[in-house]
Amino acid sequence: MRERDIYRKKARGEDSDNESERHPVVELPPVEFHKYTNPSPRRRGDEEIAILHITDGHAGKITSSFNDDVYKNRMEQIYHKTMLIVNLHRNIYPIHKLVILCTGDNVQGENPHQGSRLGETSMGARDQVKKLAAPTLNNLLGSFKQEFKEVDFHGVPGNHGHEKLAPETSNYDLLLYDILEAGIGQHKGINIFCHDEWYALIDINGHKCFMFHGDGIPCQQGVPFFALDRKLKSWYMLHPFRYAFSGHFHKAYFNEVSNVLEHFMAASLVSDDEWVQKKLGIASSPSQNIYGIHHRQGITWKYKLTLT
Repeated sequence: MRERDIYRKKARGEDSDNESERHPVVELPPVEFHKYTNPSPRRRGDEEIAILHITDGHAGKITSSFNDDVYKNRMEQIYHKTMLIVNLHRNIYPIHKLVILCTGDNVQGENPHQGSRLGETSMGARDQVKKLAAPTLNNLLGSFKQEFKEVDFHGVPGNHGHEKLAPETSNYDLLLYDILEAGIGQHKGINIFCHDEWYALIDINGHKCFMFHGDGIPCQQGVPFFALDRKLKSWYMLHPFRYAFSGHFHKAYFNEVSNVLEHFMAASLVSDDEWVQKKLGIASSPSQNIYGIHHRQGITWKYKLTLT
């Protein structure tokens, strides 16, 4: 009797023709269950370092849903959401150090070809640094120092806040980092590293990390990721590294480029960004990233900090 007929008879309350039809049996091989034994129930995991990846804050930019107050609020959200995740992980192992990777475009700048036309910025580039980005980052670093024994800040320049004909060091991102280094960077336990070149190669918990902004990568039909992979493989041949961090495209993205190289891209603080809609054809979703890194296993966890 077919299985369908058996179910029909059961539904009508009729008995099946034989016992096997009423009680189908699946023969399984003997199963040996594994039991986990914790060798040291009270032992906590190895210490890890938290990495906060911030990028493309664009202080001073104005859209239909982004302005100076929203910028400050979202920067404050970064603090609270970071500490929520870190404190959850601290129940498993200690986390005493925070490394902040800032991959540029902290301010909008004044270049009209980069969306800094009249009505699309709240103030000039100098004030964007002095009145918005510097005090906001200063508060963020000071708040984090209350929660960590040590806070390292690494910054590379972006393409906003820089004119093409000006020297590479004439960049408002670098000016911002200099201000932080001369101010809050003088306090014990807060270390500010301003990297003048377009990239930085740093060591975090024994792992080589490569950070860059991401401008200059060509897009084909609005997709930069194939070109990014090629560039990363070329850069890896020059400077072997395990992890790469970037921004610029206002999109959260992760890719395992090879078995020895992973790439993490953070988004932006800006919402309703006309540039990313035209360039990539997507609606920008404000977020930043946080990771945990182990001295042997490398990056063990990652979260996207969604900002409202």
